Amino acid sequence: MNRFLTCSLALVLFSPASGAGEGEVVIESAQLHLGKPGQWEWEMFKDRPVDTERWERRFQARANPSEETLRLWQSDVKLTWTVLLNDRKLGTLVNAETPLECLLVIPPGTLRDGENHLVIQAPTGLDDILIGPVSIVRKPGRDFLSGAKIEVAVNDGESGNAIPCRLTLTRPDGTLQPLRAEPEDRTAARVGVVYTGNGQATLLVPPGDFVLHAGRGFEWSVEREEFSLKADETRQVTLKLHREVPTEGWIAADSHIHTRTHSGHGDASVDERVITIAGEGIELAIATDHNHHADYAPAARGMEVIDHFTPVIGNEVTTKRGHFNAFPILAGAKVVNHQEEDLSRLIPEIRATPGVDVITLNHPRDLHSGFIPLGGFQFNPETGQHRQAASLDIDALEVVTSAAMQSDIHLLYRDWFALLNRGHRIAAIASSDSHDVNRFILGQGRTYAAAKDSDPAKPDLEEVWRSYEEGRLLVSLGLMAQLKVDDHFSVGDLATGLSGTIKVEATVYGPSWTQADHLALYANGLMIREEKIQDNHLAGEKARITWQIEKPAHDVHLVVIATGPGITEPFWEIPRPYQPNSKTLNPRVIGSTNPIWLDADGDGTFQSAFTYAKRLVHSHGGDHGKIREALKSYDESVSVQVDSLTASKVE
Repeated sequence: MNRFLTCSLALVLFSPASGAGEGEVVIESAQLHLGKPGQWEWEMFKDRPVDTERWERRFQARANPSEETLRLWQSDVKLTWTVLLNDRKLGTLVNAETPLECLLVIPPGTLRDGENHLVIQAPTGLDDILIGPVSIVRKPGRDFLSGAKIEVAVNDGESGNAIPCRLTLTRPDGTLQPLRAEPEDRTAARVGVVYTGNGQATLLVPPGDFVLHAGRGFEWSVEREEFSLKADETRQVTLKLHREVPTEGWIAADSHIHTRTHSGHGDASVDERVITIAGEGIELAIATDHNHHADYAPAARGMEVIDHFTPVIGNEVTTKRGHFNAFPILAGAKVVNHQEEDLSRLIPEIRATPGVDVITLNHPRDLHSGFIPLGGFQFNPETGQHRQAASLDIDALEVVTSAAMQSDIHLLYRDWFALLNRGHRIAAIASSDSHDVNRFILGQGRTYAAAKDSDPAKPDLEEVWRSYEEGRLLVSLGLMAQLKVDDHFSVGDLATGLSGTIKVEATVYGPSWTQADHLALYANGLMIREEKIQDNHLAGEKARITWQIEKPAHDVHLVVIATGPGITEPFWEIPRPYQPNSKTLNPRVIGSTNPIWLDADGDGTFQSAFTYAKRLVHSHGGDHGKIREALKSYDESVSVQVDSLTASKVE
């Protein structure tokens, strides 16, 4: 699993800060901007001239009877850039926006005496990247990465026990450092990143200056240590992590997880996947490989991390009309026909799969197979009207997918609010959709389900599935939010017996390495309160805000959303938008609740905005004047639904 020599035809990664070594052939000493002249992918490239689209250099060298190594620093690479040496393909640049360097294996006999020709071919799509310096090391990459050692041990600061974790190694400038990790069969290693299931690893690196971060996902501290290594030096580093976010009574779940083993793309094998699950502190890991029922339990036992989380069999039913996760699934159950495009047949078939309690609609604003589930004529984002509403029998909707972020982090929340106002009872969730060890970090987007969590290896799964069905869930991407009404009602509850003034308390949590700066309270998707938060990297509770609101004249659902600046350091960097509709990058962290349902009219049930609208239109016989007068007692969400029913705006 130490894949330092594997990334598209044997690719190895390292950092530029070590400089050219003895016998190294420097091909390019400058940093260059590659892209399409007159176009730019992001605003930060708008005023930076493009040096070239297709990069090539001719240089003098001698033939290589044995393996040598091409060093190349890169940043902001999203698409496929092919590297050719003397018309021989060495591989591709790494698909990663994070600054890093790569080593491409130069097979024996590739170089020739005299002039040689190196080319980086551009993709057809728009992709602004930075490259350089570029050089050749006259030794194999494995030898180059064996100049010094770092022996790392990471422990729980309270118990003193070794714990699974993520190690991130960079140069002082933030460039991910290439390395080899030992033991190879008990670690998941990529450029600058090592996951270890027992908190222990030996990192083999060239001599140089380093910054090491150790963490275990959202709930834990991140510890940092700087040091320098000389040739043949061994450094011992012991770090203690502390739990910083209180999550008692909540299970940390990632319900959208892939492996290369079963999905056929990405780079995480199933053995590596279970180490990353444990290393990011996920307690409930739902396998959702494409159209496949995968069971991660055997790998978790083999990698000795089964005590740290509960694996669940699921399936991402990947169709031309959307991607749907289904879980749990009984072992041996028949796989759903993913060629089915009629939701009226597809979703009942998914629901009938033995064991299934939960169906989710994944990344609903993403374009796949020419189709967007909540786009185009399919969905009205103002009213929540869906062309296949009668067949939309789903339990949850991804409002945050960390591997498929939206340019507008609130876009899917607005879609979700519209669906709720239309009368759908669909929970909001977050997930990672990670296919990789590091490009997209597992468990960044995660859902907290209300359930007893004393033993992550033995949760009450029936309680977890009830929480999904009842909306007793919290959405987390670097923050976590909680909500209380009248000191009694919590997320998922129907709040009854309300007085004229309602007490609403919102609490924001997060580790010391994230920040919250804004908190908003929504009623039927309309923001009715907001607060700026001063968070000086507090650990645990970052803010507790209490509002007194007047009881509405009709039922509403309350949701609180907290946001803050995104993480930009490599130890937990927030990904860029997957299919951006803006050239401005504005990474954010976010945490939200699901609704508390206010029974404001006191009838003991919850009525949606659409239900009230139908009642108004029916009772007033379509008389716009009477409807307009009656709407004075209702909020805008009801007016929107009335307009959709009368097909004309009520003046």
